[in-house]
Amino acid sequence: MRLSQHLNTHFFSAEELCSTLRITQDQLLNWQELCIFPNASYSLENQIKCSSYLGLYECVEHTEFYPRGAEQWGQQLLKHQVEQSSHAYELFQQKYTQTLSKCAQQGLISHDCRFNEDLPEHIQQSWQQYLCSKYGVISQNGLVEEVVYIDLGRALVDALTEERTASHIPAEHRAELLSALKLLNRALSHHMEHEKPMSIRYKYIECLVAKYDLSIR
Repeated sequence: MRLSQHLNTHFFSAEELCSTLRITQDQLLNWQELCIFPNASYSLENQIKCSSYLGLYECVEHTEFYPRGAEQWGQQLLKHQVEQSSHAYELFQQKYTQTLSKCAQQGLISHDCRFNEDLPEHIQQSWQQYLCSKYGVISQNGLVEEVVYIDLGRALVDALTEERTASHIPAEHRAELLSALKLLNRALSHHMEHEKPMSIRYKYIECLVAKYDLSIR
């Protein structure tokens, strides 16, 4: 699949996102300047040469792409009439902690300090990375829930595999590792071919499934 086809299939262009949210592109830009909405995940620049009966025309087109889940976040901003970054962060923090609690109810609990005494600082860091579009690239839809799945899943995997360096996994820990990998599988993006070797999906799922002879199906 070509890059442009991949982006048009799995992402909203800025125009499509604004149309879906019924806002102007100026409003979207204002949200970003207020630090309440994430930046674009991808920015595509096309140099176009158009030939027709009327002659040759050349131009450059810029298109920005946002994850599908950006629509849900925009709806929250509109619903709560958010105009300040602190208010947006409160919504993000609330969704993050709610999702973390649901994961805990399913037995997915990390003893890492980031999810205990350092949780407020960790969520603030995830919020900044969310705004700069990190999660809009590495997650499937750019949803806040997926941010939690990725953060928690990586912490669980790292703890069980000694930062992915363990030569083998004891039988009593394999089910727990599988649960962590399945959590990551729910959230991590399926990247374009040129991105795969650098992706978290490749490092945390594909490599570990092969290394420890696992299956996440």
